[in-house]
Amino acid sequence: MEVVAYMHNSDLLLQDEHRVAIINGSHYVLSLGDRVLIKEVIDEKAKIYQVHISFACTDHSMMHEDEIQIRFEGTRESLDEYLTKTTVH
Repeated sequence: MEVVAYMHNSDLLLQDEHRVAIINGSHYVLSLGDRVLIKEVIDEKAKIYQVHISFACTDHSMMHEDEIQIRFEGTRESLDEYLTKTTVH
């Protein structure tokens, strides 16, 4: 999935052809165009996942391991519902 937007509180929006996800907690500073590949669950209850990250600035030539928290995962339509329910107006 590719980093496509910054959200509030250092959350990042990822997107691929089929789904979107909101992540947080990377040990790396991620930028637009970086890629995050979700590998496996570390803690299912806390939604912590092991990921591989490749950076756009290095033309995705290297992979780096990290752990992230997935705050949301679903379709673009379900993202709109999630944001409506969780955004303070």
